[in-house]
Amino acid sequence: MRAKSMTSYDVSPRAVPPRYALTQFTVEEFQRFWPHIEEMLDRIPHTWRYWTKEYIYGSIVNGLMQAWGIGPPPKATFIMFTAINVYPTMRTLSVVWAAGTFEDEMLPLLEATFASYGRLNNCEEVEIRGRLGWDPKLKSIGFTHSASMWTRKIPSVQVN
Repeated sequence: MRAKSMTSYDVSPRAVPPRYALTQFTVEEFQRFWPHIEEMLDRIPHTWRYWTKEYIYGSIVNGLMQAWGIGPPPKATFIMFTAINVYPTMRTLSVVWAAGTFEDEMLPLLEATFASYGRLNNCEEVEIRGRLGWDPKLKSIGFTHSASMWTRKIPSVQVN
């Protein structure tokens, strides 16, 4: 049995026909689009320093992560990877990576889709980690800035 894509459309009164669609790719669709996604990853490797392309690919094929695309139907101009994180006190839908061309008009569709998908997966929160430039966009749809992350390499220790 072939899995069917899960797609949400912008159906606001001013969006006839729908201006944007947000689709969760099936494994088959992801595998078909992988060469294009891999090219995108190769252009911005600093944005996915915690994973390898092999891990990303395997995680999506094995259902550990989800791949999404949003854009004017039927083209995705912005790609996202999500994961369901299970903590001792809650489950969250976490956007772990995103890149591409994003328009502010996509926000209501993104918000509604992630709320619906989060509820389907018993998640209590949606968390998005990204550049501080996302702060005004995400605040406009009810997200609050709760933490920032800075990193530093651990210096090597020399033993004589």
